[in-house]
Amino acid sequence: MNDERLSRHLQQENADLKSENSRLRMQTDAQENKLQEKDSEVLRLLNQIATDMIRKSDVDRLVEEAVAKATAALKADYEERMKAMAAEYESKIAELQNQKDGKGDDKDHTLGKSTKNARKKGNSIICSTKEEAMQRLQEEMNKAAIMQDQAFGKGSEKLSSEQKAAIDPINGDADDDSQFKAAVSPRGDYGLCEYAPKARSNEYSNYIKVDAEDESLVECYPVGCNKESKVYATRDNVVWELSLPRLKKIICRLYQCKVDGKKVWGKMPNKDSLLKGTHVGTMYVVNLILNKYLNGMAENRTRKSLNYMLGLDIPKQTNNTIVNNMLTKVRKLFEPTYRSHILKDPYLAVDETVGDVFVDDSGQVHLRTRYFWGMRTSMTNLVYFIYDKGSRSREVILKFLKEFFGTIQTDGASMYKIFEKDPTLHITRLSCLVHIRRYFIKSMKFEDETGIAQRFLERIRIIYKFEKSFKKLTDEERQKERATNVIPILNDMYNDLLYYSKQAAGKCGELLLKAINYAMAEWKGLIKYTVDGRYRADNNYAEQCMRDLACGRKNFLFCGSDNAAMNLSFAYSLTESCKFNNINPYDYWSDLIENVGKEGVDLNSFVHNQWQKHNK
Repeated sequence: MNDERLSRHLQQENADLKSENSRLRMQTDAQENKLQEKDSEVLRLLNQIATDMIRKSDVDRLVEEAVAKATAALKADYEERMKAMAAEYESKIAELQNQKDGKGDDKDHTLGKSTKNARKKGNSIICSTKEEAMQRLQEEMNKAAIMQDQAFGKGSEKLSSEQKAAIDPINGDADDDSQFKAAVSPRGDYGLCEYAPKARSNEYSNYIKVDAEDESLVECYPVGCNKESKVYATRDNVVWELSLPRLKKIICRLYQCKVDGKKVWGKMPNKDSLLKGTHVGTMYVVNLILNKYLNGMAENRTRKSLNYMLGLDIPKQTNNTIVNNMLTKVRKLFEPTYRSHILKDPYLAVDETVGDVFVDDSGQVHLRTRYFWGMRTSMTNLVYFIYDKGSRSREVILKFLKEFFGTIQTDGASMYKIFEKDPTLHITRLSCLVHIRRYFIKSMKFEDETGIAQRFLERIRIIYKFEKSFKKLTDEERQKERATNVIPILNDMYNDLLYYSKQAAGKCGELLLKAINYAMAEWKGLIKYTVDGRYRADNNYAEQCMRDLACGRKNFLFCGSDNAAMNLSFAYSLTESCKFNNINPYDYWSDLIENVGKEGVDLNSFVHNQWQKHNK
């Protein structure tokens, strides 16, 4: 019995080896065929290049022959014309000589003299001797050459005085405008002109509103004029100037008086705010907070900035203590109310990121990598970061969403899978199409030769093109358009995923197969986004709010303790919510610090979608 089982096992192994061998042989043959095709293509390109080079040399030779032939023809034509002109002049000279034979001339016809004294008869010039005619002929030839240069030379060329004299010896300098000055009409008094300058629009100078005390006037008169001079018109030009922060010293003088027979001291103005007992003002603390959590500046950079601008050298530890103490007070007072508004939203986008934190591990402090959870609501556009001892476990998200009923959108991390498996949690989980696309991009970059990944990416691109066109639609219209245009593409993609994951896995490389398996695992959560027009195809909504935290992580590197990490989480929550709700973070934080601890102030009024500046 054992021998029989062993024999069957060996037969099965042999069959598997044969199939594997045949598959490898087919792949090898395919690679060899591709190499042969590439070699033939290279040879074809080399032959084409050689042919083009031969053709180029033939063209150059033909061009040179044509140019030489044209040059020879022009030269011959020029010589024939010059000979014809010389013969014509010689005949005329002979005729004149016969007419004047035996007659003297009292004028000097010495060679080299100018022919200005030559007599004119009609359009003809009559010369007395052959030498005079030849000299006149040379002058006419020079004139013709100069006119040719002017006609066919550069457009900016002008004739020199010598050239003008050669063309017309009598009136050669008649058109010389080198000394000519155009008549200029006087303007009269300074500023007086015959036209009114067009006034510049003032729109550019009024798009920023400033207080009256921050607006100043600088009067600009022409040189030599003052307020007593006559003014013909005025024009305003606006210059915007940014003044550096100023350090103000506020002296609070407390008086002691009798009240009901008892001597009582006056109270500080900040007696009801979170700044009670401190020696810094509201904007001082707000600038320290937002330099770090809005501008991404570490404490040492803030210290240097204050030193450069104000000459103020405050130890880094002092500013750090002020910020952490203030954030701890704000977090303990306001975080429970803020958290309740996050849980009221029916659709949350959830993501997580990392950061380094100094933690107490068995009495020793070590720098450890910890996790921050980030959430963003869809209706109220609020952001909330969670830090629970830096844990990324499933218990953290289950604990936070214990009272939540609605939909969350996440990536494919394992801790979110519980919401698909456990219906008693009453939470619907959506997947992210961007994370699916990311795996296909990786596979195409490194190993795709069959075009499988490219076909999946092309369909995803079409889906996003449709989603872009749906942005201005209502939720109901968007859902109908998705049913018409997007769902057929998703079904087509799913059929291909099934085929390549089960029947044609051998055609896929390791990375491509990983992308296909990830898409299959996330498909159930992905297809759900088409059932409601409010849902989105990806989780970019949550990843947008992670950018500032990542920027700060690169700048100030770590948190000093778990308490500092919780303060950082809540500070980023409030600051990012200001940005997404178009609220000035400086106004919001100053109002929060001054009023959150006062009696009778509703904490719900500090939630961003309900916030309005409180009266002092």
